Amino acid sequence: MKKKIALGIITFLLLSSMIFAGGNNQQAKPGSEKVTLKYAFWGSPEAIGVEADIIAAFEAKYPNIKVEPVVSGYNDYHTKLLTMIAGGSAPDVMRISSQYLPDLVDSKGLMNIDQVAKAHNYDLSVFYKEGLTDCSWDGICYGLPWGTAPVYMLMNTTMFEEAGIPLPSYDWTFDDFIRIVKALTSGTGADKKYGFGMEIQTDLYPMYPYIWADGGNLVDTGKNNFALDKPEAYGAIQKIADLYQGGYMPPETLMTGTQTASVPSWFINNKLAMFQGTAANVLMIQNSGIKFEVWPLPSSSKTTHTTVVKSNATSISTKSPHPEEAWLFATFARGDEGESLYMKAKRVPPSISNEKYWDLYVDPNLYPKNIKEVTNLIFEKYGNLAPVRKGYLELEQLITPLCQNIMLGRTTAERAMKDISPRAQSILNK
Repeated sequence: MKKKIALGIITFLLLSSMIFAGGNNQQAKPGSEKVTLKYAFWGSPEAIGVEADIIAAFEAKYPNIKVEPVVSGYNDYHTKLLTMIAGGSAPDVMRISSQYLPDLVDSKGLMNIDQVAKAHNYDLSVFYKEGLTDCSWDGICYGLPWGTAPVYMLMNTTMFEEAGIPLPSYDWTFDDFIRIVKALTSGTGADKKYGFGMEIQTDLYPMYPYIWADGGNLVDTGKNNFALDKPEAYGAIQKIADLYQGGYMPPETLMTGTQTASVPSWFINNKLAMFQGTAANVLMIQNSGIKFEVWPLPSSSKTTHTTVVKSNATSISTKSPHPEEAWLFATFARGDEGESLYMKAKRVPPSISNEKYWDLYVDPNLYPKNIKEVTNLIFEKYGNLAPVRKGYLELEQLITPLCQNIMLGRTTAERAMKDISPRAQSILNK
């Protein structure tokens, strides 16, 4: 299996280098002129596969339009997009992770989708409202939702059973979580089993559920003032750091150049009981064949809305020389044809509110058995959108490295957040 994964990664890197070198909705009618669209997205080898299928299906239907993929790894993807927009070389159609949408809107690089949809009599209400909200800024939609889904807590049910610990209720609390993490951690050396893991890479999403559970947030209600320097925010970060420093989380939680394994591999090998992961992680772990379920993140008496729900936007460049063809491809990728291909590939849960897509996505013979139930429950009761605003990318780049230092015990959460408070506030004041 490791050889297959390695081969897939090598293929992905080769493809990336080659590429960078080089319902009822009424659709727009393409012209007769042959045109080429550039379509930017991030992804793994699996992601490239389904995107290639969508591009091939579109080109077969519209042979006068060629779609050229522009693919990159996620970590520096949005920085590259901003550079391309500033340099006048933006792709015609681009996927955007919602937390970066305000900064890209501020660059004047994204088309007003509300206006375009109205002009083409396109019904945006087919998408889950959470996705539309996450793809909007200042009340204007700038992209068609894709990948609207929670960040789940994945539960290794075999490890719970072996430890004699029942799965918690969906209403479990932050205190319940810490107790269960400690109870599920056992052994030493090669036999060590961990209660909880997550990957802290380049974004703040992993920390939000715990900050929210303790009543904190990144910014205040008006999104104008930095709020991680408040006790209810840095206290929650410190609780997670204490779990890491106490040996209750695998070392690979911190994504460093020296790591020898990924957090999901611990989960797959029954060495990790709970893992905070995305739909992409669900797919990878599902393919391993182990027994697991998905859960809302722990909440508290202060709020039940602690599970991150996020979306990605399929957006169109304001500078596209082929706006009609770009709209045609965007609505194909985010319409019935594209959504069906995504569901068959199990890449993400449905972003369109229609049971037929859940029927394509969910395989009753595979775990997690409860993903439809829990996803809908999170949308109804447990979900929360990240507090995005202009300057979010810069804030994230400032804060995320500090989170790793806090986890390592090089500083405390209180000291770190109070130290950067003036710099963070200056970003918000811009």
